[in-house]
Amino acid sequence: MKEEGATDALLRQFLLGRVEDEERQRIESLFITDSQMKDKVLAAEQKLIDDYLDDCLTKADKEAFLLFHGDTAAQRRKLEIARSIQEWAVNRTGKTPIPATPPLSLWDRLRLPKKSILILPIAATAAVAIVFALVWVNNRGTERNREFLAVQQELAQLNTPSSLRDVPAEVHLTLKPTVVRSVESQPELLSRPNIHIVELRLLWMQEKDYPSYQAVVRRAGDGQPYTLDNLTIEKDGGKMIRIRVPARLLTRGNNQIELTGVAANGSKSSSEIYSFFVSE
Repeated sequence: MKEEGATDALLRQFLLGRVEDEERQRIESLFITDSQMKDKVLAAEQKLIDDYLDDCLTKADKEAFLLFHGDTAAQRRKLEIARSIQEWAVNRTGKTPIPATPPLSLWDRLRLPKKSILILPIAATAAVAIVFALVWVNNRGTERNREFLAVQQELAQLNTPSSLRDVPAEVHLTLKPTVVRSVESQPELLSRPNIHIVELRLLWMQEKDYPSYQAVVRRAGDGQPYTLDNLTIEKDGGKMIRIRVPARLLTRGNNQIELTGVAANGSKSSSEIYSFFVSE
């Protein structure tokens, strides 16, 4: 096999144990002798583990992954630990989600059904796995952080005074604080492909008004909130704060907005909670 023939698809099949012995031996040999090939194999491995932990593998690939990398109690335990770490990281309050540490090092994965040419001491294997984990966490953490900041920027742009005035929203939903709606049915928003921007009209029921307001958007099943600052109140027929969010940001299920008044000295009022249900 020539280096230029080592496509991502071929390396994925190699990591799933689906290549012939001759091809496997050549990839293993290149992994040891060629630094570029080593980088390509490691990248393919990282993507495969990522897809498994995110449940993005096809049924056949998932079965092959577990058969090839989870056939012993020790390997299965590593996968369980990796998933637990991932769930803990995603649910950390106020932290950007990061993926789990890769459950197995490449050296473990090169233990194929037939004898592999790669044999390393346990201590060396553990050290390699730790290095891979640190690189993966840093790379994925940076990517998730960029995505979060991009959404925050989009929200800020959607809620500038000029945007609220000039850019129409396809749908709007008027919400009262949860405590006021104790005997009323929960407002429902039907998600449709032609809806790109949703306007939420939050009725301010407190007597005191504030120079500005802060809204925190919490999506169903997601511990990562998004914050909107410097919102203003409108008094056309009542007291209302309008916010706009991309429709794709609202997930199916119960979504919440936490609204707080901000005084000139920076002190904040008690929060009001607005809940609504998104259905498909």
